[in-house]
Amino acid sequence: MARYHPLAEGTGTLSSGYGPRWGTHHNGQDYAAPLGTPIYAVADGVIIEGRDRAPGSVTGFGNWVWQDSQKECGKDFIYGHMRHADILVRKGDRVKAGQLIARVGNEGQSTGPHLHFEVWGSPGRIGGKHENPATWLATATWLNTTTAKKEETMSDNAVDIDKHHLISFGRPTPLPKKIIIVHTTENTPGTSSQAILDYQVRSRTGSYHRLVDATGKITLANTDDWQTWSTGNKGNDIALHVSCVAQAKMTREQWLAQPKMLEGVARVIAHWSKKYGIPLVKLSRQELGAGKHGVAGHLEAQVWGNTTHWDPGYHFPYDVVLKRAKEINEGKSAPAVSIPPTPAPKAPMTLDTPCKSHVAGSTHVAPLADYIMYIDRGVYEGRHQIDQVLAATERIEKQNVEILALLKEGKK
Repeated sequence: MARYHPLAEGTGTLSSGYGPRWGTHHNGQDYAAPLGTPIYAVADGVIIEGRDRAPGSVTGFGNWVWQDSQKECGKDFIYGHMRHADILVRKGDRVKAGQLIARVGNEGQSTGPHLHFEVWGSPGRIGGKHENPATWLATATWLNTTTAKKEETMSDNAVDIDKHHLISFGRPTPLPKKIIIVHTTENTPGTSSQAILDYQVRSRTGSYHRLVDATGKITLANTDDWQTWSTGNKGNDIALHVSCVAQAKMTREQWLAQPKMLEGVARVIAHWSKKYGIPLVKLSRQELGAGKHGVAGHLEAQVWGNTTHWDPGYHFPYDVVLKRAKEINEGKSAPAVSIPPTPAPKAPMTLDTPCKSHVAGSTHVAPLADYIMYIDRGVYEGRHQIDQVLAATERIEKQNVEILALLKEGKK
């Protein structure tokens, strides 16, 4: 069984060992390290508590990751003091030795950024006894920076900002989910995800699992196992929803001019695809209705009923985003940001602009002003003809009345 140190080689320093300290007993080892230093699972196991626990609720630690590896090696492991937003795993997640699970923080009773690491014997942290981590780590392997970087890339949980505690509406839903729905918030690019989230919290009119704005930062609005108010139908329960802070009316060129946003969406889709086994394929309305798994938009979700929304629009570059998601899951780094040139503006149309006739078979070309005059003349002549027909109809009706009157008089 693989056994690793919780930090990569050279990224932290042992600052406090196991044993008596300040009149109490220190149940683990402390590693001083810069804020944000990656923390890795020391063995295979299952997460007991992680990001699912309320922020700041772990006494002394602020936040922690509790890992159960009893089946694998007869131990439980505790990693403490990280920021809640930097915890990348939650209850029920199965982790592999060397997997990125969190980042070093300075939460709880802490005098500086560090990782507090504990080892607990059978049957675990509940009922077991704490042990000197140095004994267990004596035969552990150090992750080198190259290996650690690869693990960090492959373990991206597609969250940069954790705000999921703000939304109180919705309810738990079962996992895994096998469909990803892409949305737009119908705000101009440049609007922040925080502004969208603030509005949704106040109005309770909608929600998503993740929001991505023009910065490319991914905001966790709801955990994957929570119902969102995204499609107005069963899609709220069975799908995962990511929304771009953008507009459905955008052209392909306008979408491609938001490379950071598209990279963020690709990260989200790549993460969900890898975690839940969702195919990286674009689904049609018919395929979505038939129960196939993959990626679609709110437009295709109309097949489930109760919605007329058509975001993210007809020009959203699914091909670009899904290709990038596949690259992310293959460990390929992000390409250099390249914004396509803005198309040259078209010359404004004037009354003198030559225009072709739209009549089938016609080759007539005339200034726009002429066509306006044609319309004016046609409307006038058409109206005149209608007036003539109405006058003739009135004369005929009058004659009919007179004839009927004469016929009645003759019968007398």
